[in-house]
Amino acid sequence: MFRHLLRPFSYLFIEHRLKWKVDWLYPMVLAILSAGTIVILKHWGQVPIYESSGLIEKILGFVQVLPGFYIAALAAIATFNKLDIDKTMPAPAPKIDVIVNGTSVPIELTRRRFLCSMFAFLTAESFILIVLAIFALIAHSPIKGLLPDNVHFASSMGFLFAFMLLFWQMVLATFWGLFYLGDRLHQPDAKA
Repeated sequence: MFRHLLRPFSYLFIEHRLKWKVDWLYPMVLAILSAGTIVILKHWGQVPIYESSGLIEKILGFVQVLPGFYIAALAAIATFNKLDIDKTMPAPAPKIDVIVNGTSVPIELTRRRFLCSMFAFLTAESFILIVLAIFALIAHSPIKGLLPDNVHFASSMGFLFAFMLLFWQMVLATFWGLFYLGDRLHQPDAKA
């Protein structure tokens, strides 16, 4: 049962030679730039992160409306009536391992399966960001009181980096999904 609950995250295990850039490289660079900018700005003044109207609260306000849009996109993709969407994607097609009769079997993905996997992942990731943001806003002061003074800054920046990594991962995957829905889905595949 637990495996089924984590299935929306199977998107991260889709294999394609360029996908890791959108999933990890670009979000990592943006998270480093974001956290680094905040560290630099905090050196010269007060930058609210966990406080009321701070960075986490602003991101929460933005992210909390997204699950509804992601679920609507997922429903639209799942029921989209176009035959091309059910053809295997052009080579090299993204692949994912599925369990068939207890054995892991790699399959090449169709656009429908790829996009359904992507928007299921985006829905789950937005829920996680919402929960992390609420947790950070509520638990920041108590946790700060429990930790020694010499680790406050490092632990805060570690959490902020992880939070921003997930945030940028969600933003970039959203833009990639919008590209597929708004443009690529309506283009014919190139002839081999």
